[in-house]
Amino acid sequence: MADIQAELAPLKRALDLTLTLSPPHFGMDRRGTLARVEEINTLIDVRRRKRGLPLPARNMVRQLADLSGREFMRQREDVLSRIQKHCEALEQAARMAPPELIESLAAIATSEAEAQALARDAHEAWRSFHGGACKAATVMAGAVLEGLVQQACARLGERGQQAFATLHKGRTLKGALQFTVDEGLAVLRECGALSSALTHTAKGLKEMRNFVHPDLARKQRRAMQSTHALLALQALCTLADEIAWSLGAR
Repeated sequence: MADIQAELAPLKRALDLTLTLSPPHFGMDRRGTLARVEEINTLIDVRRRKRGLPLPARNMVRQLADLSGREFMRQREDVLSRIQKHCEALEQAARMAPPELIESLAAIATSEAEAQALARDAHEAWRSFHGGACKAATVMAGAVLEGLVQQACARLGERGQQAFATLHKGRTLKGALQFTVDEGLAVLRECGALSSALTHTAKGLKEMRNFVHPDLARKQRRAMQSTHALLALQALCTLADEIAWSLGAR
């Protein structure tokens, strides 16, 4: 998952360089302007190869070293506008969960309403992460995990109930939406919808959600960091993709 601030940094630097670029004039040594224009192109080259709103072409930026007067001003405004819109689109995307995750959640959910509920929580997790609220992001990732596990078990129907009865002999059967995370993961593994390795990954995500409690944080002498939250979001994407594929392949 991309670090949006790292993606934005070179683009914002390109904005600053373009904004302070002086129009060429008679008798001016153009070497400095050409070097500035090439630096701008270098800064936005990486983003040119990625999805998003189109950035100014290399030739469009190079022309800033040749134009003057009103033509220069119009060209510079066009270059600035395209870079700024691309930055805004990146920042907007950071407030949304990846579309691949939303598709997986929709494939797992038993109804449109359940899919929308999972998607809302996923978007909140991503907004929290990019807003610097690492604890909130981890908690919401855990909430989405719990919801998708219950929905996946509900999708299994009678097979899920039989697996629960096999795993918990003597216990009263209950609906899939009442399963705890551990119970749901055990059922999914028993039914072959989740591998052993990813079952451990899911349990790790659940433990990370519990790690936000102050008492546990004090015992571990650690605070929730951005790396923890990022790992939680990445684990959620992997788990949702695997479960959606397993349910769709059956």
